[in-house]
Amino acid sequence: MNKSIMPFYSKSDSIFNTGFLKSFGLAFCWLVLLPFLTFAQITFKKGVVIDSVEVLNTTGESFALYLPKSFDTTKPSSIIFVFEPAARGAVGVAPFTEAAETYGHIIVCSNNSKNGPYEKSFQFANTLFDHVFSTFTINESEMYVAGFSGGARLASAIAVLTDRFVGVIACGAGLSADPSHIPSVQSFAYVGICGNEDMNYREMLNNKGFLEKTGLKNTLITYNGEHRWPPKDQINKAFRWLSIATDTHKESWVTNFNAEYQEADLLKANNEQLLAAENYDRLLRFYSSHFSLDTVKTSYLTLTGSKPYKTEVKALQMALAKEDEWSKRLFDRFNKDIQSPKSVNMSWWRKEFEKLKKLEEKGAKQQKKMIKRLRFSLFAAAYSRGNPNLYSSNNGQLEFCKKIRNLIYL
Repeated sequence: MNKSIMPFYSKSDSIFNTGFLKSFGLAFCWLVLLPFLTFAQITFKKGVVIDSVEVLNTTGESFALYLPKSFDTTKPSSIIFVFEPAARGAVGVAPFTEAAETYGHIIVCSNNSKNGPYEKSFQFANTLFDHVFSTFTINESEMYVAGFSGGARLASAIAVLTDRFVGVIACGAGLSADPSHIPSVQSFAYVGICGNEDMNYREMLNNKGFLEKTGLKNTLITYNGEHRWPPKDQINKAFRWLSIATDTHKESWVTNFNAEYQEADLLKANNEQLLAAENYDRLLRFYSSHFSLDTVKTSYLTLTGSKPYKTEVKALQMALAKEDEWSKRLFDRFNKDIQSPKSVNMSWWRKEFEKLKKLEEKGAKQQKKMIKRLRFSLFAAAYSRGNPNLYSSNNGQLEFCKKIRNLIYL
């Protein structure tokens, strides 16, 4: 890695110290298996979410922890580092507990890292990594990094800058905008998870296309949902895919395949045309080297050749095009008004939201989902202006954003 990427980290054993990485290469010393166990490690309860564990040698830093019931202090453990956009460690841990029990993963989520400057989050990640790797015996070949929204962007950035994680689980958002955080030759597998009513749904579709061009092994899991942490069943699906994408836990492949196939058939039976096609396609792309998929292929071709599927695809394309138009108009106006909040014409905004409400009332499924995405996108933009870690907003700007938020969900 380029030495100029992270010049503000000076600790010789920092995960981000590029000189250290170059010197030690694959023998990466912060992963050395320690010959001793700390007292704290022995006293942690298994099978429960521990809200707050102090990060040693820091002032007020902590993390949430989950140890699977199969956790054994005498054996190296796989691990998931989770980053939550509002620094709610227990909230970030919760969606991963079932996957942790299935695969034996330790789950760790910072109570300090949150949306804001990457430098601060990287510093919190450094101290968190130092503590975890000095406390637990970690299997360096099975480490994952995950996050939601801004935490997803952070997780991807950490995976790129360190190149020490086997998999990334990015929920509800794609990559960081910083060019140095964009994957190029990394070897990790990337799974995006996004609700089809999520404000970042369009971004995640584009993100998948970009990652395909880079050659990075990736998939996108979508489901009926909004901008929030995915439910456990979607996280479980991500780890079923990661199992085959990273060539790990081969003993579970048959069970995983059957679960994925049954879910695809169920989605098809429930007339979830797009979700069913996505699931069949993932099976064909990643399981074909290990299983006979003639029946899967037949199901996929029958579905994608059907009139209902083609109708739904066309409806989605039209909704996305409308979303682009509406998004440009509303955000052009928002960006203009935020600069001159005292001269804002709120009647213009009321009329626009009334139009959206009428469209939603008479719209079909894809149009309704599009309007939900659009509303939340604008709500999030207005809400973010009140975050001092992201913006320096004056009282007029904050008052304008409050009015917008109140109008959105009338």
